[in-house]
This record gives sequence, structure tokens and C-alpha cells, in this order.
Amino acid sequence: MIRQLTLYVLISILFVAAGCSSTTFGNHETTEQPDESLINTYWKLMKLDGAPVIAQENFREAHMVLHQDASRLAGATGCNTLMGSYQIENEHITFNQVATTKRACPAPQMETERNFLAALKQANAWRVESARLVLMDDKNNLLASFEAVHLY
Repeated sequence: MIRQLTLYVLISILFVAAGCSSTTFGNHETTEQPDESLINTYWKLMKLDGAPVIAQENFREAHMVLHQDASRLAGATGCNTLMGSYQIENEHITFNQVATTKRACPAPQMETERNFLAALKQANAWRVESARLVLMDDKNNLLASFEAVHLY
């Protein structure tokens, strides 16, 4: 009876382990997550030119959403509301007619806004890796990185 129970437990463990997809990086094993969709995902701005972006209290965090309808760009710069359009062709991306509201903000938010808008203007390529979006220029230099945020 104990032998049958032990065998049952081992078989159950094997079935559970076989159902989990994992990848080993060095000495660390991580569960693979599917890539987020570029379109209709809330992308929180995490880094600009390699520097972390810190959301300021009483201000909306810098983010963007690429809406499928009419290829519309919406979001916030960390200071002002962001709007415009985008065009995607394979791994290439361009942002068009990008505009913001004109609210005055403290210097750190204004700097984030300027750098965010510059990154969108220079963006030429994109890549999604799991829950991370990166925008690159035409020389594959990293301009900005984002993290997918689920609002539900």
C-alpha cells in the first residue's frame, strides 16, 4: 500500500513538472511568460536613456497605450497628457503627430517629458520580451524601456 502511494505521488509530481515550462539561466530557473501584446497594453515607462524614471507623487506615471483603433497613441508624460498616432511595419515603429497638453510642472517632470517625447521622435524599432517593451533608434541604441501593467 505504501509503495503504491509513493508511486502515485511520484507520478503526480512528474505530471505537474512536465506541465510547467521553464528556462535555466546560469544557476537560476525561471518560468517563461508569453510576450505581452504591443497593442492595447498599458506600458509604464521605466527607463529613459538607461536612467530609471521615478513617478512623482500627485502626478500620473509616464506611460503609453498603443490603441488598435485608428493607430492611436495615448498616455501621459509624467506631467502632461500624451496623444498622437503610430505606424508599425514588422519590427519598425514611428510615432506621428505627437502632442501633449501644456500643464506647467516641476523641473523633474518636465525633464522626463522632454526625454520621453525625444525618445518617441527618435524611435525606429521595437521589441517585446515577456512583459518588457523596448524602443530603439535606427542604430539599435536603447531609447526607452517600459513594463506592461495590468489594470484589472
